[in-house]
Amino acid sequence: MKLNRVLLFVVVVVALTTSLVACAPQATPEVEQPAEPVAPAATTAPAEPVAPAETEAPVATEAPVVTEPPAEPAAGGTLVLAMNLNDVVTLDPGYAGETTNLFIHINTYDTLVDIRPDDLNTIVPRLAESWEVNPEFTEFTFHLREDAKFASGNPVTAEDVVFSWNRLINIAGAPAFNLDGVGKIEALDEYTVKVTTAPDENGVLQPLPQFLASACNPSLGIQDSKLVKEHGGTDAADAAETDKAKEWLDQNSAGSGPFVMTKWSPKASIELVANQNYWKGAPNFERVVINHVEDPSTKLQMLERGDADMLDSLDPDLMDMAMGNPDIVTSVDTSLDMNYLAMVYTCPEDVQAQSQESYDALMSPESHEIICKKAFRQAVAYAIDYDGITQAVLSGYGTRAPSIIPLGIMGVDPAKVQGRDLEKAKALLAEAGYPDGATIDLYYGSSPTREIVAAKLQSDLAEVGITANLQPLEQSVYLSEMRAQKLPMAFGGWTPDYLDVTMWTDYFGLGDRSIAFRMWFKNEESHALAEEIRTTSDPAAREAAVVKIQEVWMEEMPFTMLYQLQYIHAFRKELQGFKFHPVWFVDLFELSK
Repeated sequence: MKLNRVLLFVVVVVALTTSLVACAPQATPEVEQPAEPVAPAATTAPAEPVAPAETEAPVATEAPVVTEPPAEPAAGGTLVLAMNLNDVVTLDPGYAGETTNLFIHINTYDTLVDIRPDDLNTIVPRLAESWEVNPEFTEFTFHLREDAKFASGNPVTAEDVVFSWNRLINIAGAPAFNLDGVGKIEALDEYTVKVTTAPDENGVLQPLPQFLASACNPSLGIQDSKLVKEHGGTDAADAAETDKAKEWLDQNSAGSGPFVMTKWSPKASIELVANQNYWKGAPNFERVVINHVEDPSTKLQMLERGDADMLDSLDPDLMDMAMGNPDIVTSVDTSLDMNYLAMVYTCPEDVQAQSQESYDALMSPESHEIICKKAFRQAVAYAIDYDGITQAVLSGYGTRAPSIIPLGIMGVDPAKVQGRDLEKAKALLAEAGYPDGATIDLYYGSSPTREIVAAKLQSDLAEVGITANLQPLEQSVYLSEMRAQKLPMAFGGWTPDYLDVTMWTDYFGLGDRSIAFRMWFKNEESHALAEEIRTTSDPAAREAAVVKIQEVWMEEMPFTMLYQLQYIHAFRKELQGFKFHPVWFVDLFELSK
């Protein structure tokens, strides 16, 4: 999903001793997100990682009404950010599935519900003042605040919610997965919306315990239906073919958020102006300019000169310089974004039995034949020097979970983390039938960081007799080939897109979607457990299934986590109110000078 440094990521509810990073991922899960690590600097050596508190996804049956005092009138002036905007391909909420768009959309469109950076365990009101959920998690009823207006002046109504979410579903773009499992969206009256889940083949409504969490995703921000329709938008069933609003929405926003987008120049800048009629009060800045800057040194120079007020990230090599400048503040933020190594599960003969076309398309069939053996995959996992990667790539900052689900997620036990064991790796390699070693191909989307990690993996595997031929691909080519189930071994990244454990169990556990599908991971036990996690509303049963599915993954080893990331953010000391959010980076409404 992301072709640049990933910053805006959606995170499953976590309690950390430091603030959290994300995907941004949206990326949607259907588009892999190559998270780039940024090593934070410190005046002392990094402490041992502290495992975040285990939490269940935030679920509320009714939210308290929160009355917030209006913000002070706009103080004026322009806020300037220096960011890498390479991942912005569209800013239409119906299509955008990257990371920067999450930051833009949360500041221009309001969602019904929200999770704030100072309490990632609680879903709070935004456009919805309160809501009810039935015990089966099949019906969700939202009561909208009646004082909210879009920037156009049109009132925010239930019909706008129906339009926005149906448009998202029917366009079927990248962010549509956030509404997977939704069957019906209806306006009960002007300010009441009811969402009913989709039925199974027997007509039984299927529970969606994660729905409130996914409803916090900025992609589900509410659009001004009148304004979007005026510019060719539609929520009809054939919206994928008939909606014509994208061109306009790429240059304008149609939301009720604190800012209004007025211009996007690809790989140049994005401009926002204050919504003076925002229901919380006018923002503190009249204008926000986000400039596209790729070079890390240039970004820091802009910050030092005062040409930028905030950076999306700071290169670790520049930390000493930044920390030596009394005008700059740095913030170390720990994420649930992670990088992983994925290994093919189904052997070529079984692929051929399922599809001759898929078999003919396999890249490196010789590697495929080797890696599909469980003992070989286990040998690879034990051969990797995870601590060495963390030191080389993250300068000692970062952590790692037992399987593919990051620390801090419900059911993840840091005590079960598997480390390096060369003797065990060699024994497993012999068990797989390769006592003298083997040669395989390792694919990845090329970037400076990935080249470092790939070289380290190559060196680690060589110590047990595995020769890894590195096969870097241009990122879009890598994603295309991986989606087509062609790659036998892939090094990639993942950033979650909504705050629930299903962000991992669905896409790594269900054999018919995302990473599991791409790596031919068709395991009946994993699939059944992922379905249980997806559909059960019993927290204890969900957690037990999460524990069990990790055991299956660690035994079958289709994936191994390489590292869990931390990031550095930097801003001018006069900028106040910065609180990093793992979904959407920062709330511009909270910032002031």
